[in-house]
Amino acid sequence: MTLQKIALAALSSLALSGCFQTQLKGGVGDAELSIAPLRFPNNIQASATSWNAATLRENWGEDTWADASDLFKLISVGAAQPNTDGIDPATLYLVTATGGVDYDPNLQQKRLSDNPETVQGSWHAIVSGERILEGNLKVSALTEALYLQVRNAGFDSQQEDEILTQLNAAAQLVVSDIDDNGIVDYNDVLRFHRSLDAESFVGDLAALDRLARGVIAGQPESTLAQHAKDAFSTSPVTLTFDAGIVEVETYNWEAPITAANFLNYVTTGFYDQTLVHRAINDFMIQMGWIAYLGRDTFERIEWEQKAPGPAIFNEASNGLSNVRGALAMARTSDPNSATSQFFINQANNTFLDYGSASNPDGYAVFGRVISGLSVVDTIAAERTTSVSGIGQDVPSRGVVLESAVAGN
Repeated sequence: MTLQKIALAALSSLALSGCFQTQLKGGVGDAELSIAPLRFPNNIQASATSWNAATLRENWGEDTWADASDLFKLISVGAAQPNTDGIDPATLYLVTATGGVDYDPNLQQKRLSDNPETVQGSWHAIVSGERILEGNLKVSALTEALYLQVRNAGFDSQQEDEILTQLNAAAQLVVSDIDDNGIVDYNDVLRFHRSLDAESFVGDLAALDRLARGVIAGQPESTLAQHAKDAFSTSPVTLTFDAGIVEVETYNWEAPITAANFLNYVTTGFYDQTLVHRAINDFMIQMGWIAYLGRDTFERIEWEQKAPGPAIFNEASNGLSNVRGALAMARTSDPNSATSQFFINQANNTFLDYGSASNPDGYAVFGRVISGLSVVDTIAAERTTSVSGIGQDVPSRGVVLESAVAGN
């Protein structure tokens, strides 16, 4: 039996209703765990103290303790089971862990450290009441990273469904399918265990470990937020046009919903063989909607409209600007109507920014060009025409985005 399977079997023993595990680099014993509504963090509705090694040893008995593997002990320490009788399944909660001792501060990952390290700070998880009652979830450096990201977006002004949407989108940017159910969402973040799932983390793992170290050291929130931002990293994408190659990267920290949406279209091949269907010199080029099918015998462009996915929340208030080289989402007059269409700013188009006089709702920036702006300039300068069913400013020759590929 592999260590992974042994560890998963051990974790299944903790899958009790309302059971948490507090962890940073390793499991954290003696942490004070509290649960309060997200909007009313001082209204604590449940609390508990996480198990330390001595508690585990006493609860298991000497024989069981002696027979247990070092890994089993490591992943069992830090468990906590508050009384969740009053938890409302429909409410969004803030779970806070404070203090305690980290039993694997140096990431030995196979046994409890002989010198567990005192934790000076607090860390958090945003969790629905339904998920709390389900149990078997972790309050970790990763949940702290997503909590800090939500704070960065200003959750006081967000609806709970928007927060949950952001958490699910952000999860797609940092983890793979940990719970092996065929989808990646926030549940995978809540199942992430540093000792077991390091290979499932797709962001900057070293930055995530710096975040854990920052909590242990009691660093201020501004420093922790920088570690969290670094952990999200960026996602590179290569856009290959018939006119040349444009390398871009997404802003995963500032625009998680939009970045995840864009990357999903990229990885499914939705953007491959699509037209740049709008090009205006000294403004922008736009794409992501029209499939290019070639030309007929009269040299007219053959095309068909593609069927995009659902509309997304507008993240234009993320502080990013529609400057030259910025990628942003196209939309209708409804701020929350963006689907697959995006544009690359060829000029500084700050009049498209959130809060501007002409576009107060803004157009959400989610990435930037890192090389190939000359290709964007070439496409923007193409001669254009009107095409029935598409609109004006369509490049006459049919400029094609041949492929969009994630990764370096």
